[in-house]
Amino acid sequence: MGVCEFQKDLIDAFASARRVFVFTGAGASKESGLPTFREIDGEWSKYDPMTFATFEGFMSDPVKVWNLYRLRQRQIAAAQPNPAHVTIAQMEQYYPDFLLCTQNVDDLHERAGSRKIVKIHGDAWQMRCLKCGSVYDTRDFDLPDEFTQDTLPKCPKCGTLCRPNIVWFGEYVPREAMEASIGMSNKCDLMLVVGTSGEVSGGYGFAQRARSNGAVVVEINPSEGVLTQYAQFWIAEPAGVVLPRIWQAVMNR
Repeated sequence: MGVCEFQKDLIDAFASARRVFVFTGAGASKESGLPTFREIDGEWSKYDPMTFATFEGFMSDPVKVWNLYRLRQRQIAAAQPNPAHVTIAQMEQYYPDFLLCTQNVDDLHERAGSRKIVKIHGDAWQMRCLKCGSVYDTRDFDLPDEFTQDTLPKCPKCGTLCRPNIVWFGEYVPREAMEASIGMSNKCDLMLVVGTSGEVSGGYGFAQRARSNGAVVVEINPSEGVLTQYAQFWIAEPAGVVLPRIWQAVMNR
């Protein structure tokens, strides 16, 4: 169901919460101009995910895959945090127990000020050695905008090819990030879902856990998704538009 952002029960849920879990997806960054993946006109309609988002695809043509991720890095660098990112960072400062779990691989949350954050799908700015597992920030290296076979990034420690530090299809999400998110979904009294359909592994069961443990689940997403069934409040508007207004109402309460 859609609800008015100023419905009293909704504002009361935000105002009375002490343990807050925020779960964001590609829709949160779409408002900053970054394309999503699963929408009809999303990235996977242009690029075959089996080629660009699997380990087998990477090993088959690392130059092609790396060049797509270099393009994505340039898109991220040109984007700016939107009001939803900023409001979530403000929420972190307000609530005594807070965790942001994002499926996004950009750094817009961090640039908006978020610090209590886990990234379950990796980080577009990072690369990881295929042999020793060392992780590096690509911005610390003088890398070309487009790679050739001879200029692919190599590990400074062992000289082995590095891959984007992204969780691809068929791979496990980082254990520590998953454990932290499960723990928070079990104990939170408010869960905020922003800009995700929940189609990836059913949103990892976070909303279901939160709801079954007594939390109020609020979803802000223009389209109904897998997680809507667990939400007491579904607000069918862009988060960058409605979330700042909700937060202002909470602060004015």
